[in-house]
Amino acid sequence: GNLNFVDLDSVQMLWIIRRMRDEGIYLDGRKMKEPPRLFLGAATSPFASDPEMQATRDQKKMNAGAQFFQTNLIFEPERLDAWLEQLDRRDVLGRVYILAGIAPLKSFKVARYLHEKVPGVFLPASILNRMEKAGDGAAEEGVQIALEVIDAVKRKTGINGIHIMTMGWEEVVGRIVTESGLDPPTPL
Repeated sequence: GNLNFVDLDSVQMLWIIRRMRDEGIYLDGRKMKEPPRLFLGAATSPFASDPEMQATRDQKKMNAGAQFFQTNLIFEPERLDAWLEQLDRRDVLGRVYILAGIAPLKSFKVARYLHEKVPGVFLPASILNRMEKAGDGAAEEGVQIALEVIDAVKRKTGINGIHIMTMGWEEVVGRIVTESGLDPPTPL
C-alpha cells in the first residue's frame, strides 16, 4: 500500500527528506531531476520529558538530518541548562543551531491557556502570578517577561537565536527586538 505521511515520525521524515536532498532519490528509489535545496529543522521540547530522553530524541533528529532546532515556548530559561548539558554530552551542541521559542504574553488569559492547554509549555507560578497581578497592565508585564527571558537565553552557550512567536500580537515584535538588543544598532 501507499505510505501515508501521518505514519512517519519526525526522525523518519527528516531521514527521507535529507536523502531526497543529498542523494536526489525519492523514497521508492526513483531519481529526481531537481533535488530540493533545504535547510532541515525540527521541533524540540526541552521540558516535555526528562532532559536525557529529550536530548536522545534530539540526537536522533540531528543524525537523521536536522540542522537546526526550534524549541517550544520557554518561560524558565534556567531549566534549559540540564537539557543543553545532555545535548553537549551527545555531541549535538555546536553541530546544530538552536532557536529558543519566546512569546510575549498579552494577557493573563493567554498565559493560563498556554499553561493548561499547550503540551510541552510550562509557565511557573511566578510568571502566572505576575500576569494575574498586572491586571490592566498585563500586556506590558508580558513584554517585560519576554525581555527577561530573552536576556537570560542570550547568555546560554548552545543557543544561537530567538524565535519570537506572536500568537496574534505581531505589532509588539519590533519593540521586543529593539529593546532586547537583538537588532544590531544602525550605523550613522
